[in-house]
Amino acid sequence: MTYFSRRNKHIVEYSGYEQVSEALRTRLLTVLNEYVGRNPHNTGDPWDVETDSYIYEVQKEFPGENPLFIIQHEEYHKVFTVIEIFLDMALGIYYTRRDPAQSEIEQSFELSGSVYTIHNRRVELKISEDLAEKIEGVQTILSGNSSAHEKFFEAVGNLMGRKAKSEDIVKDIFVAFEDYLKNKTGAKEYSAAVSQLEKNGIISPTQKALLEKIYAYRSDSSGVVHAGNGQKPAEIDALWFIETVSAQLNMIDNKLKQNNK
Repeated sequence: MTYFSRRNKHIVEYSGYEQVSEALRTRLLTVLNEYVGRNPHNTGDPWDVETDSYIYEVQKEFPGENPLFIIQHEEYHKVFTVIEIFLDMALGIYYTRRDPAQSEIEQSFELSGSVYTIHNRRVELKISEDLAEKIEGVQTILSGNSSAHEKFFEAVGNLMGRKAKSEDIVKDIFVAFEDYLKNKTGAKEYSAAVSQLEKNGIISPTQKALLEKIYAYRSDSSGVVHAGNGQKPAEIDALWFIETVSAQLNMIDNKLKQNNK
């Protein structure tokens, strides 16, 4: 179920490679507060992951540290370790709470647009490390262009959290890319921006042809922009488009920096 704010795109979230966004930290804390506590002594399975036992297991990995403080303030690798310890320990709580504990952790990652997910109680990248690093590079490249940055990472977050149609993700990634090119060249249209880059020696004729194909794919009558008879892009196609555009952004940005030296 998608509620009003997210349904109407009033929330833009992305939690990237080797990072834990504030929204993700807050969601993880909320789940831990629900499933970690002090249990009354009884003979059945405990209702919660026992607080002292949880702290004990975490401190075997990180001596003297508190798991809740780690979630709030520490580096991503510590946060993910603390979550994996919780997921292992949650196997021992009351049977009606075991599956919800894991599914709510999974949902926390999804709602936060994280490039990480949970598989067999372990935090794993949803995408290749190479692509994750390329996308992380785009963070810096678009940092000075708020509209392109917001549009690009809203799209990536929507793909990671499966919160939008693949054709909408393709469209938004292209809009961000076009915004970046027009901003860098001063051109008013995508095609003019690409021509300007070639004229200035930033890209080769072959690279220009690739950029033109990126536009053609976005504008394809298969349904990316216009209704047509072809097949609409699937998740794997949207992922390919993000990878392709990310590679081009990184390449063009590096060339522009070299030219400005």
